[in-house]
Amino acid sequence: MYGKAWDDMASEYDNCVEKNQDKVISNYISEEIKIIANLCKKIIKPGKKYTIIDLGSGTGRVIFSLYKSLGDSVSYYGLDASESMVQLSKAKQSELNFKNISFLNHDVTDSKIDSLFDDSIKIPMCVYNTIGVIPVPKRQQFFDNMTRLAGKEGFALISAFNGDDFAFAAPQIYNPMKSMVKRIDEDSFDEKKIAFRNSLGYYSQWFTRNQIKKLLNSNAEPIPIEVSINNKIHALGHVFVDRDL
Repeated sequence: MYGKAWDDMASEYDNCVEKNQDKVISNYISEEIKIIANLCKKIIKPGKKYTIIDLGSGTGRVIFSLYKSLGDSVSYYGLDASESMVQLSKAKQSELNFKNISFLNHDVTDSKIDSLFDDSIKIPMCVYNTIGVIPVPKRQQFFDNMTRLAGKEGFALISAFNGDDFAFAAPQIYNPMKSMVKRIDEDSFDEKKIAFRNSLGYYSQWFTRNQIKKLLNSNAEPIPIEVSINNKIHALGHVFVDRDL
C-alpha cells in the first residue's frame, strides 16, 4: 500500500497511532519522539538554519511533537503521498496555530525532491516503520534521497519496528491497531519474510537492525525504543541514524 491507497485510512490512522489509548502504542510513540527530539538537539546549533523533513508524515504527529520540543526556530516539512493525510495534517496545524510548518502531497521517492527545500541544514527522517510500506523498487532511491538531503552537516534518521524480534513484537504492535489494518488473518505475521500482511491488501515489511544499517550505510548503533509489557521491558523498535552524533 502506498500513496492513494492510504487516502481512506487517514482518520483511522490518526486514531490508531496518535490517539491510541493502548499503553503499548502510546508509550512506544512517546519514547520514540523523546529519542528523536534528543538526537535533533544534539546537532542543532544557534545561529544556523535547520529544516526537519518528515518523509511519510501521515497526519502530522511527529512534526507537531517535535515542534513542541524544539520550537519555531527550526523549519518543518511533512511530505506524504496521500492527499487525505496531508489535508488532515493541515487542518490540525490550523487549529494548533503552529508556524514554520509546511505539509506537502509529494512522492518521497522522487529523485528531484531537493528542489522543495532551501539551503538550510536538513534533518530528513522516516518514522514508525513507514519505510515498510515503500515499494521495493523505490526503496534505494528513498534512502539515496535521505542521505543526500542530510549532506555533511545534517543527519538522516529512521525509526522502525524490531524485525529481529518480529515474532514477539509484531502482535504487540498490530493487535492494538486492528481497526486501521481492518483484519488480522492466521498467516498475517509472516516470520520468514519479516512482514505483516492481510487478505485485504495491507502489507508492511519489517527489517533487522543490520538491514537498516546497511540501507543507511551507517555504522552507528541504533537506540532501542523500549516499552514495558507485563512488567518486563521489551525493545519493540529502534531509532537509526546515518552517522555518530
